[in-house]
Amino acid sequence: MPVAALSCTGAPARVTLAEGLCLKVVCSVREYSMKRNYIGFSNSFHDSAIAIVDSSGRVVFAEATERPLQYKRAFNIAPDLFHRTGELIARYCEPDAELVLAYSWSEGTEALVRRNLSYIEREMVSLKERFGTVPSSLGRQMAMTRFSLLSTLNMLSQRGRTVEYELSQLERDIGQPLQLRGYEHHLTHAATACFSSPYSEAVCAIVDGYGEDRAAAGYVYRDGRLEEIRTPRGSSPGSLGAFFTYVCDTCGFGQLSGEEWKVMGLAPYGWHDEEIYQFFRGMIHVNGLQIEFCDESRHADIFQRMHEMRRRKGQPAIEMANVAYAGQKVFSEVLFQYLNNLRERVTSDNLVLGGGCALNSSANGRILENTSFKSLHVFAAPADDGNAIGAALLAFSEDHPDWRPHPGFQSPYLGSRMSKQVLDQVVQFGRIPKLSVCDDPATRAAELLAQGMIIGWVQGAAEFGPRALGNRSILADPRSASIKEEINAKVKFREEFRPFAPSILHEYGPEYFENYQETPYMERTLKFRHDIMHKVPGVVHEDGTGRLQSVRKEWNERYHRLISHFHQLTGVPLVLNTSFNVMGKPISHSVEDALAVFYTSGLDALFIDDVLIEK
Repeated sequence: MPVAALSCTGAPARVTLAEGLCLKVVCSVREYSMKRNYIGFSNSFHDSAIAIVDSSGRVVFAEATERPLQYKRAFNIAPDLFHRTGELIARYCEPDAELVLAYSWSEGTEALVRRNLSYIEREMVSLKERFGTVPSSLGRQMAMTRFSLLSTLNMLSQRGRTVEYELSQLERDIGQPLQLRGYEHHLTHAATACFSSPYSEAVCAIVDGYGEDRAAAGYVYRDGRLEEIRTPRGSSPGSLGAFFTYVCDTCGFGQLSGEEWKVMGLAPYGWHDEEIYQFFRGMIHVNGLQIEFCDESRHADIFQRMHEMRRRKGQPAIEMANVAYAGQKVFSEVLFQYLNNLRERVTSDNLVLGGGCALNSSANGRILENTSFKSLHVFAAPADDGNAIGAALLAFSEDHPDWRPHPGFQSPYLGSRMSKQVLDQVVQFGRIPKLSVCDDPATRAAELLAQGMIIGWVQGAAEFGPRALGNRSILADPRSASIKEEINAKVKFREEFRPFAPSILHEYGPEYFENYQETPYMERTLKFRHDIMHKVPGVVHEDGTGRLQSVRKEWNERYHRLISHFHQLTGVPLVLNTSFNVMGKPISHSVEDALAVFYTSGLDALFIDDVLIEK
């Protein structure tokens, strides 16, 4: 398929071939006279992000570019924003530390991308010779691939330019010429995934749309070190992430605008259609540790068939439910088979999953029952934005070869806080009639929820990653059967089939979910117990599942207090949680963003730290 042109060849940066089938990270000890901080950048053309790691190896800040810009997915925007980056360095970097900049693509990526652009141009010529013109069914995919490649070149060309200027404005002594270090894309994913995990050893699987020379990779993780499991490249390299974008496009959702979540939400409304299932199943398969597309001779016919199946203008999305169902089923089957094949090669009960495909919470929730793994970790930001952390930690570990990550809980609350100055100005000058300052916002919020109100809940540092985890959330009472329809129609302004998540006190997880798994980052979907669903219909999806978030006091004390008090009032130890935004916009970043959502939606009340505004 045309998207296969996205795969490249070439060796990753800073790695050498080890004996057998592994690729070992080389950690050279660098001589330096001062302590260092590490600024990691995810510099993909979508979902760019910045992260800062201090001289002890602690992640002190991480944020996606889309948040301050309020531009969903931040296409073609470099992560080192003008002025913003200087402010972050001044706030989070140690004053006397030398700075190292780390990126999520290796130094050879530009040449590989240009090679693939040439391939696309040749394909375009070949199609014109065969059909007289490029068929629209293929033209759409060619255009997407070409846009992705050109955008990648654009991002690669900007590495470090803004940071150098920002440092000059800070009059910061950077000593030697600013160090830029690039790391292979999937290795960076693996670092984010494994270094954030609670394990000292695990199997790591990275599955995404594309990287530098493949779209899936397996690693052995032991004691802070990653070894890649080398496998021969197949003749028809495939991408599970690309496959799901095809399903997404066929359903009439945006391929590049991150609407794969809509496919997951729509799939439970569908039924098994054998013809659609067999069509999708014939597109992609697993061969050992390779995910492969079908023979290239079938590509034109496949894209033509998908074009014929595609949702027509004005057609309700719900009519594509069987397509979504089949696409989700095939995605899950391929993922499970790949993971089982990986498990046969490596002895470990622990699985770490990363890459964009790890955002498929519906599949994640079924991994343990469909593979031989006993435990699963998926970080809050497994897609390309998370690579900002991985790049920074790879650079840190390169300079500190004896460093080992401490297995435990990596907090996702790594982003910006609401401006106290702006919030104080709202209190002083806003002339808002129903504004108050709360001594105990969590208790007051629980009382409003128990009364049936829909509230905006903003506190502390923002979550890193796409999911709201109790710091930038919209909350509601899950006991209401109509609350899902109400929030979709009056608050989020999105499709009626989109579900909402339950944030549940961890100790009550087994009481509400079958085969409960601790889920700190809202990263997997589990089945509700049948005898409990009637208590919380607002968060039970069409197939009886919920994409839950486990909440512990030590992870988020104020949010835990809110849910605990709601439990005392209602007997229900969970609340409905969705991200604090409206459809098409990123999660709110500033006080101004939060107020805009509040006053242009059906929210009843808004908490920003200790300030409460009611309508």
